[in-house]
Amino acid sequence: MTISDTVTGSQGAVSITGVQKAFAGRSRKAPGRQALDGFDLEVRAGEFLCLLGPSGCGKSTLLNLLAGFSEPDGGEVLVDGTPVTGPGPERGVLFQTPMLFPWLNTLDNVLYGPRARGEKGAAPRKRATDLLQTVGLADAAASYPHELSGGMRHRAAFARVLVNQPRLLLMDEPFGALDAITRAAMQRFLLELWERDRMTVVFVTHDVEEAVLLGDRICVMSGSPGRTRAVFDVDLPRPRDLEMTDTLEFVHLKRQVRESLEASL
Repeated sequence: MTISDTVTGSQGAVSITGVQKAFAGRSRKAPGRQALDGFDLEVRAGEFLCLLGPSGCGKSTLLNLLAGFSEPDGGEVLVDGTPVTGPGPERGVLFQTPMLFPWLNTLDNVLYGPRARGEKGAAPRKRATDLLQTVGLADAAASYPHELSGGMRHRAAFARVLVNQPRLLLMDEPFGALDAITRAAMQRFLLELWERDRMTVVFVTHDVEEAVLLGDRICVMSGSPGRTRAVFDVDLPRPRDLEMTDTLEFVHLKRQVRESLEASL
């Protein structure tokens, strides 16, 4: 079974129009901060879009709005034409640190979402075991998080999100804390997963090379307050691998994106 076999309905198209988001200061004397100011972005169904921008430009704020963890002060955030009003299983979120319960084994961690929603019977368990097979953790189903390597914990977190059958996957620097070898392995794993199932992905990163390697398009955000500065089409052939990073086409696009990012500082 592929992950796309579990996805039903729409495919996770995103429309963000004129979004405003500000945060109040911690005291009366401390000034507030405008995180996003008139931010616009369209993400096509099944697209892999990478978000780049300087620290504090509102990348994580934008992901939180898409996830439904917070609400915009103005503008509109739509997924498949429906306003986002709160969290939902159709929008999966992966953070830099894998979100696993230390007291549950790998299989039970993956099953947590379906069980919390009251799913019963053999279907959710089969979905979870099939996903563990897909992410290469079938032999670690009974293992606890502290018994898994960093890469294995990230793959378990993938399965835990995907078992909920999301249409949209939101990723906030998920590989930022990994060593170079594990990070490369996770990039390869994500590319293979996306190539097969074409789920809509919005991926936040500070790494220009990572954005060019993974994305269909790259949105470069301006410095605070965050706005759309530039959008680049990544016209590189797929499937992609790490060897592509040495090609002239890759290096040329990487330079263009980096120059746009530096100009946004």
